[in-house]
Amino acid sequence: MILDPLSPNIENHTQDEIIEFWEKTESIANIPKENLDESHVNSSLVAYLKFATDSYKVFINTDRDLYRMSLILLESSLFEFKKEFCLSKLQSLLNIDLLEMNMKFIIVYILLCEAKKNVYSLEIMLKFQGFTVFYNTLYTQFAYLSKYGKERTVASKHQYNSNNPSTGASLDSLDRSLTDIDLGIIDEMKQISTVLMDLLFQIMKYCKCVIANLQIVDDFFVYYMMESMRSDTMDDMFNNAEFKLLLALNEQYMMFAKEYDIENKVYKYLINGSVSRCFTELLLLKFNRASDPPLQIMMCKIIYLILTPRGDYSPMNFFYTNDLHVLIDVLIRELQNISEDEEVLRNTLLRVLIPLLKNTQLSKTHYRKDDLNKLLNYLSTLDNICVDSPALHEHQVTVALSRKCLQQIPWLETPSTPSDGGSSVSSNNTSRNSSIVALGTPDNQNILARKGHLYSNRELDVSAESLTKRKAKAPPPPPPPPPSRKCGTPK
Repeated sequence: MILDPLSPNIENHTQDEIIEFWEKTESIANIPKENLDESHVNSSLVAYLKFATDSYKVFINTDRDLYRMSLILLESSLFEFKKEFCLSKLQSLLNIDLLEMNMKFIIVYILLCEAKKNVYSLEIMLKFQGFTVFYNTLYTQFAYLSKYGKERTVASKHQYNSNNPSTGASLDSLDRSLTDIDLGIIDEMKQISTVLMDLLFQIMKYCKCVIANLQIVDDFFVYYMMESMRSDTMDDMFNNAEFKLLLALNEQYMMFAKEYDIENKVYKYLINGSVSRCFTELLLLKFNRASDPPLQIMMCKIIYLILTPRGDYSPMNFFYTNDLHVLIDVLIRELQNISEDEEVLRNTLLRVLIPLLKNTQLSKTHYRKDDLNKLLNYLSTLDNICVDSPALHEHQVTVALSRKCLQQIPWLETPSTPSDGGSSVSSNNTSRNSSIVALGTPDNQNILARKGHLYSNRELDVSAESLTKRKAKAPPPPPPPPPSRKCGTPK
């Protein structure tokens, strides 16, 4: 939920007062058709936003109230007949730096509701520089959160990472040092940021971005999301929005790397263990539980990057052995359970399996060797995977990738024999519990910062650029095409 139902700001109203409020809300939005010129639409839209903002945390106290307020506007004659004008006006208001915080939240929530209600509206938003407006607004929130919310985040992470129960008081003591107003502002910024991150995610998921969009994303923006990630919860909306946006950003970098020589900033901080540890832990947790195919594919792409050697970077010791076992367990389960109409997902999972078996400790432990042999041999036969439907290109790709895996991984070429069965049985019976719960142990604390990992400096100097300076910059020219080299992206 975006809004806390236990908020102390909730006011009690009679049923008649509530009915009167919603009737007035509808009357502002539904103007006569003869008054649908831009002047009347503009004044009515601003009046609606002002009324909704003034009523926020007075009559609008729950997610249901927020959604109803948005839907009244989105289904009104005001919006339906002048949708393009309304969207451009909302974005121009959002671009005002000193706009009241509550009005910004109302605006971004309305825009997100429209984006999820009608995907085509995302293209209209992009037409009016939506990506830049959303990015700049979100960047400002991140800059403030990085400065004023940092102590609370550090205390929370310290409490989570420490095995000493006495440190539990650190977060409470810091909370006491922050006033209720400070905490309220931080929560409001996180609310706005959550919605804005979802908007950017929707754009990257459903629209065709341009290289100029990706060029305005700077190091601080990516670093803040990666560094502020938490892995001790899967229910925090702000945290989940950060995670999804990082996945989507990485996917965009991988796609544009085929045409341009552009640095993947997500990858840059991903292989820095001191920055990405919580992100990696959350990635493993979500990969084990994900049920949304597009999100699974995005996670596969970022795992593929981790598992692919580049320059001085080697993925051999990036994951703990138990976590590698979890990845294998998940891949075997998903490859077995995928339906025929989701063959693209199976293709992506198989592309991850090859470097996972080849470039990690699994090349030595041979975990679940017999199960992998059985599964890959089964998928290598076309008739096994398209029994009741004609063979499609995706089915043929599955067969080709399965055979490629059997050919490229030496220890999968033949089933296990008694002579090598000892190690195989041992690895097959290894505990499949993830080591996520044990990451705080002394032996594991610095494994990701070992020699061989790029960007292992723990004292990264990443700071937010001022909004004025950033807005004054001219758009950078497109980067040059990549040099002739192997890209390392899934084909």
